[in-house]
Amino acid sequence: MDVDKDVAELDLSGPVSCANWKAFDNKQDLRSIIEYPLYTDARIIGEITEGYGPYKFLNTVPSEDRPGLLKSSIILRAEFYLNNDLPPMNETDTSNYHGGWFPDEIAALVSLCLGIRVKAADESRRFDGGGDPLGRPTVFRFRSEPIMNLGDRRLKLPNAVGAHSLENLYPIKLMPKLSKEEAIVVIRSARLYQDALWIAESEPALSWLMFVSAIEAGANMWFKGDDSPVSKLEASKPDLYSILENTGIEGLTESVAKEIVHSLGATNKFIKFVMNFLPEPPENRPREWAQISWSRTSMKAALGKIYKYRSEALHGGIPFPAPMCNGEMMIEERMAEKPTGIACSTLGGVWLAEDTPMLLHMFEYIARGVLINWISSLRSA
Repeated sequence: MDVDKDVAELDLSGPVSCANWKAFDNKQDLRSIIEYPLYTDARIIGEITEGYGPYKFLNTVPSEDRPGLLKSSIILRAEFYLNNDLPPMNETDTSNYHGGWFPDEIAALVSLCLGIRVKAADESRRFDGGGDPLGRPTVFRFRSEPIMNLGDRRLKLPNAVGAHSLENLYPIKLMPKLSKEEAIVVIRSARLYQDALWIAESEPALSWLMFVSAIEAGANMWFKGDDSPVSKLEASKPDLYSILENTGIEGLTESVAKEIVHSLGATNKFIKFVMNFLPEPPENRPREWAQISWSRTSMKAALGKIYKYRSEALHGGIPFPAPMCNGEMMIEERMAEKPTGIACSTLGGVWLAEDTPMLLHMFEYIARGVLINWISSLRSA
């Protein structure tokens, strides 16, 4: 059998982690086995040695875990079935570019599936054909070991630490079933989510931006863009839509929508994507007065404000509102979901409660749920 010819006839383009899985499914020859440490400050429960194609997730069972203490708690053992060939070098091609390499793809998917901080380090052991059957330790140092600074204040994302089970990695099983176009968008979204989670405690305003971007990456592929200007106005700026409708002036809403429709597309796309894949509310919530509303009307209004802050941060240099970046009060050992009080003044700014719709930990919950629901939907698309 001509292995290289058979591999060439398969469509093994796309992200390396997915292409390698497809090569495994198509029974290509095993070329090497490599282990990569995955660092996290969460406590990992369980171990996966089958059911994930060429990948195993081994639990090193560290003796200690606490927020900010990074341990190589997971060893990714990857069997490689791909040739190590260079791509064509005659033109620029970013179709598979996401700013990382193979282990970063897997680490990002683990981070998204489990909702924990995870970063990959360099390979630590390699098993090559004809070599030591116990493998050979390696220290290439292509990258530094991950570092993290959480500070000593209350955690903004408390659910990212503590016990998390590897059983929740099941969305990763969908990856070899995706087209190469779908797979790279999923990887990019996961990478943005991963980085947003990693910096949330030290740079929450930037974390907000990256969570929004993680959602936008998926929305750009999903959205068909066939809405009318009026429907875009209603979704993006519900308050303005209501004001125009309440004037009773015939045709006013349509005229205004047509004038500003060019600025509404991105907001509308973001809101529709989130609403389409919105997860159920969390199980453990604070008292009702500290909860955000899960009604469609309230959620759309909150998302509109969040996207406005995203645009102001990117184009005007105005960071996300400070009250939305803090770890708020605990109510019976449950964190408030939105800033409390009628207004807040800090760091030179003043915000009314209605302009700070939720805290970062709630948006992380929504972003993760939306992305996982969207990935699951690709299986039947």
